[in-house]
Amino acid sequence: MRPITVVVVSTNALIRNGIQQVVMKSDIPIEVAAVCATFREAYEFLDQRRAQVIIIDYSLPRSTNLAQEVKKLRTRQANLAVLMIAQRPTATLLRLLREHGVRGMLHKDDDLERGLLSAIPMIADGGLSVSPRISRLLDVQRQLPDELQQRDVDVLQLTADGFQVKEISSHLGLASKTIYRTLQMLREVYDAHSNAQLIDIAHQKKLLGMEDEDDQA
Repeated sequence: MRPITVVVVSTNALIRNGIQQVVMKSDIPIEVAAVCATFREAYEFLDQRRAQVIIIDYSLPRSTNLAQEVKKLRTRQANLAVLMIAQRPTATLLRLLREHGVRGMLHKDDDLERGLLSAIPMIADGGLSVSPRISRLLDVQRQLPDELQQRDVDVLQLTADGFQVKEISSHLGLASKTIYRTLQMLREVYDAHSNAQLIDIAHQKKLLGMEDEDDQA
């Protein structure tokens, strides 16, 4: 049985090494063929050698357009199975990644050892593997106020987390002008004079931190 060839991408050296150690515990043969600190390193490897699975730890700079990077990876190798470890997932981003062909999704607070060892062979064989935490974000339809869509809540959440407009644009794969318009619309809807006041109102209305509330339920 040929080993499953895996590439790991993370800007964090401890996480890269941790993923590599976890993968080595598998009962099935898995070869970690490359451990990369940047997408550029991953591109260079994939230009020279084929891989079956790429594991991406999304502890990346906020300006990273993750959906675009995934698209570039799969352009190099169309059958490459992408497994994402999401650090601060939003429903908008996760749905976009799924549209771009990401087959595996784990949350940073999952049991990553169990999740990785289960997901790698599944997605390498063409299947899908999505953790329960991620499934809730993707599939559960939360009751939102009539004036809001999920994308609006995601923009609010990222703004509250300290993301700048360009960073939100990259994170969600949307144009910067769309983010500006969304924030302007939200300020008008909630009669807020600044983004800071808007975030305060969003907290008062319990529009933020929905993921954490779900985890505690």
